[in-house]
Amino acid sequence: MSVLRCEGVTKRFGGLVAVDGVDLSVRQGEIYGLIGPNGSGKSTLVNLVTGLVAPSAGRLTFDGTDITTMPAYRINRLGIARTFQLLRLFPKLTVAENVAMPLSPRHRSSTLASALGLPAARRDQAAAYTKARALLDLFDLAEFADRPASALSVGQQRMVELARGAIIEPKLFVLDEPAAGLSPPNVDRLIALIRRLRDERGITVLLVEHVMRVVQELCDRVMVLDHGTTIAEGPPGVIAQDPSVVEAYIGGGTVRRRARA
Repeated sequence: MSVLRCEGVTKRFGGLVAVDGVDLSVRQGEIYGLIGPNGSGKSTLVNLVTGLVAPSAGRLTFDGTDITTMPAYRINRLGIARTFQLLRLFPKLTVAENVAMPLSPRHRSSTLASALGLPAARRDQAAAYTKARALLDLFDLAEFADRPASALSVGQQRMVELARGAIIEPKLFVLDEPAAGLSPPNVDRLIALIRRLRDERGITVLLVEHVMRVVQELCDRVMVLDHGTTIAEGPPGVIAQDPSVVEAYIGGGTVRRRARA
């Protein structure tokens, strides 16, 4: 069963076609990779999926619901979470506060109740922190719960961002280059954590990544974009040998042939 479908999705920025008629289907429970050279349209495509930009043409559906023109906050509430290439933590807030942050708009208590410190608001806040600390245990960050996020290393901050996305228990977790800037040992930790999120929590993952070891070890299937167009799709081992993919990465040419394995 497909949890995410893109049908003929196109995005134009003036005369530039960043994404050109892309069809994509992510199955429930899989880790689906999205790769391609710089400027191939990967980030634009995930921005379309998460509602940060609207498509110029085509249709997107998530879990049977049309999300083509839906704003980002509504898409998030349907069950799509994401991380970004550049870290977007609140540096002065504690690690636990950063991780708990996405639960605030989902609380039943009102903003006024929170401002006044009413019992319902205190209960919501306590529940959020309890959940955040449980996730920090999973991500081996419990000892940093009360430290400001700015005090952590880049690798640790990446894990905090992953925990913050996971706290809403998304049906689909969109990860935009999560291994960027990580040391080899932290890449190993990242691979293990993403696998646990899928295997233990049933979270489907759409992974954009340049570190091919992450793609090879995690992904069930991979789509390759070049100049906004799909040039190959299939298991990572097969994709790595596809001539059009090799040409896109090494030759620098524009390849329009699509291969499916």
